Order: sequence, then C-alpha cells, then structure tokens
Amino acid sequence: MAETISEGPVTKVNVGRLTNAIFGFTLFLLFRNVKTPTWGDYIGNATANDFGLMQLPDILSFLNAFIIIAMLWIVLFNIFNNLQKVDRVYLYLHLIVLMMVIFIPVSSHLNVVFPGRSVYPLLFNLNMLVIGVLLFLEWWHISRKPSIQKPGINSLQKQCIGFKMLYIPVTAVFGAVLSTFDIQHTQSVYIITMIAFALTTLYFRNRNKSGGIEPV
Repeated sequence: MAETISEGPVTKVNVGRLTNAIFGFTLFLLFRNVKTPTWGDYIGNATANDFGLMQLPDILSFLNAFIIIAMLWIVLFNIFNNLQKVDRVYLYLHLIVLMMVIFIPVSSHLNVVFPGRSVYPLLFNLNMLVIGVLLFLEWWHISRKPSIQKPGINSLQKQCIGFKMLYIPVTAVFGAVLSTFDIQHTQSVYIITMIAFALTTLYFRNRNKSGGIEPV
C-alpha cells in the first residue's frame, strides 16, 4: 500500500493493466479484418477454393501483423519489467506508444485492400518507425533516471536492452525504403528484427554467464 501511495493515482499496476487491455483490443481489431463468408459470397456461387484464395491475403496479413504486435508486447513489457515506478515522462511516452499500436491493424489492412500502392505499406512502416523511436525514448529515459529503475540492473543488461531498442526503428526505415519501390509484403522484414532480438540476447548472455540478463 505504501508503494501505491508513493506512486500516486497512476501506478505501475494500472499502466500494466491498460497496456494489456489496449493490446487485447488491437488484436480484436486485427481479427475483424479477416474476411468471413457472407450471403453475397454464396449468391455469387463462390466455391470453397475460390473463397479460400480470396481470403488468403487477409490471413497472411493477419498472421504477419499478429507476430509484429506480439513482438511489440514483449518489448514493451521487457522495458516495463525494468521499471520500478511510473513518472510523467514515461507515462506520456507510453500512452503515445499505445495509441500508435492501435493503428497497426488499420495500416496493415490497407495493404491488403489497396495492393500495389506504395503509400499504404509506407504508412505502416512510418507507424512502426514512430513506435520504435518512442520505445527507444522510453528506455533512454528509464536508463538515465535511477529513481524509477528496478533495483539490480547491471550495465550489460542496459546495453542489451539499448541495442534492442534500435532494431525496430532501423527495420522500419528499411521497410519504408522497400515500400517506395512498390515491393509487396514489406511487413515481413520485421521477422529480421525478432531474429536480431534473439541473437542479441544470446550474445549478452554469453558475456554475462555468471548471471544476469533475462531473455526477452
């Protein structure tokens, strides 16, 4: 109770609950973008195979965006778990991140609705760029303010998370460049980010075998 009072009305617990709620709502919006059979499809005499081919781009877009949202959820809580208490700067940055996360299903679905138009993949990657920059700023703020850090974070842990916070904005810039050439499925480049996360964790774990870096 004393910790809650010292944190004020916006506690770490409340921020965590809000974050999970926003991600749950985002996944709901994402699922709604998957087309299901309607009466009009039956009237049009669409066979199961025809409809499956029509639905395939929606399904692939859903899976790709789901993986990206899951990656962001993990990254957000990796930062969050190294936070002792919430201050105003972190709260404002975090709320903007959550707002941008909600736009992922919208920008992702536009790639399916309007294929071959570079503006929509570009919009998605710009959205991811903003998210990546904000996540970097969140960690930069936490790592330089010991009063809100979780006790016991060592320098290698800070370096590990710091490197990871650079991967999303770098990937977003790369994806944005690809989208200007009307290359389809540029969302898939974020799989490279997840591989980079795993390799970075293994690298820093080997540097600190005696104990300290938790995998993301």
